[in-house]
This record gives sequence, structure tokens and C-alpha cells, in this order.
Amino acid sequence: MNKNLRCICSVAWTEYVGWIVNPRMLMAGVMLVFVRTLAVNPLLEHAEKFGEPLNMLEPFIAVGNSGVLVLLMPCVFMALISDYPRITADTLLAMPRTGRKNWYAGQVLFRFLAVTSFLVVMLVGSILVSRGEFGREWSDTVTKYAFQFPNEAYSYASLLLPSNLYNQMSVTTAVVHTVLLLGLYLMVLSEIMCLFQLLHLQPYGLMAAAAVMAAGLVTCSLDLPCMWYFPLANAMIRLHYDEILSALKMPVWYSYAYLLVLNAVCMGVNLFLASRLQFLNTERNL
Repeated sequence: MNKNLRCICSVAWTEYVGWIVNPRMLMAGVMLVFVRTLAVNPLLEHAEKFGEPLNMLEPFIAVGNSGVLVLLMPCVFMALISDYPRITADTLLAMPRTGRKNWYAGQVLFRFLAVTSFLVVMLVGSILVSRGEFGREWSDTVTKYAFQFPNEAYSYASLLLPSNLYNQMSVTTAVVHTVLLLGLYLMVLSEIMCLFQLLHLQPYGLMAAAAVMAAGLVTCSLDLPCMWYFPLANAMIRLHYDEILSALKMPVWYSYAYLLVLNAVCMGVNLFLASRLQFLNTERNL
């Protein structure tokens, strides 16, 4: 392992360990309570009424495609990483050893680990409380419930996993798209927050990320064509297909390209700022 890679890994691991042991991580547990209440329990009630078990992966897909939870989940994640990257007097002392670019690369690796850990917790947590069966196919509870109970076809629980999901892809494909698109979305939000942190304007980073989320939520709620200009719509796989016609509304590859390019642009800007980082008022971060 060369020196630069060691420096990058050292920065990332130090930040990651500090993040994991932070008492604020209890918020992830609170998030799981919302997941159970808003996604798992409604689906379990359908399964009990229909008389068939869920696929244990279905609740997580519902979480990643629910307008409420896709708004709540990034809010919790942003709260968890709101203090990162930590630019303190210690950073000033460590920078000559690591180099500014290596330090920023370590921050990118840390955010990747944080996003991955957060999504794994959401995935494993939703599986543990689903009481379902594992399989590659959608459960009959999801695909046939509306036929047996037509009056509930547009109920909250039924709309958690609409037909434009289970008619277009397998459960495993839906999980993969949900994890990857949500991961890229959370990386974008974290890079926006990092940008303002590098400018010593930390509070405005939260505001900017929240504004991006809000714009995406409004345009998605109104089903405006411009919603595809915002990360939120691209992060929700169910929005890519029309529910009635089962037609493609937006190619999935476009969303991957959009989110990857947006991440690359944000990282490029942040790398530029990190290479010229001025350590102003670091004493306030001690």
C-alpha cells in the first residue's frame, strides 16, 4: 500500500470510527421505528389479511420508494453527518502529513462508508422486522391483494409497492436499484454539505441540501416534467415507470448517469476548495 493510499484510508477510518461512536447514531434506531410504523406494519397487516407472507425484501423496497420515508431518511442521514468533515485545529496539524488532496479523498471514502453503513442498517432492520420469506419473486400479498380486495387498491399500504414496480422487475432487481440510486442520492447531499463546510458556512450546507430535497419533493408530488432535473426523482425507481401503462417514463440509465455526473461535479468543486482550504477560526471547532 503506497503512502497516499495509507493517508486516505487513515483519514477515512478515523472519521468513520468517530462517526460510529457518536451518540447521535441513536437517530438511526429512531429511523427504524419510523420504518416499522410507516412501511413494515401496513404491509404486514395486508399479509395477515390476505393469508400469505411477504417477501422479506419488500419492506425495504417500500421504504426506498415511499415519498414520506425517502424524505425522512435523508434528513436523518444529514443530521448524522452534519459535523463532517470536521475542520479543526487538529486538521491543521494533520494536513502537512496527509496532504490536502489525500485529506479530501479520505473524506469521500468516509462518506461512502457512512452511506453504505446507513443503507445496510435500513435494509437489515427492515428485513428483521418483516417476518417474511426470502425469494426472488414478489409475494402474492403484493401482486394479488388489489384483485382480492379492490376497494383497497389505492390504500396507503397498497401504494407502498405499486404495480409499476412488481410488473417491471424482480424483487432483487428492485432492491439493487433502490440501494444504488439511494446511495448516489445521499452522496450528492453529503457533497453539498461538504462544499459549505469547506467554505466555513456549515449551517448553510444543511439549508442548501434541504432546499434540493424540497424542490425534488414538490416537483415529484406535482408530477412535473422538471422533477428529473432534481436528484430525488432519479433516486426513486418506481417513478421511472408509468403505473397504468407500464411504460418507461425515464430510462433508468439516465438516472445513474445523472447522479454519477452530479457527484463527480460536486467532488471536483470540493477537491478544488479543499486544495485551497483556509483554516479560519478553527478554534471554534475545538
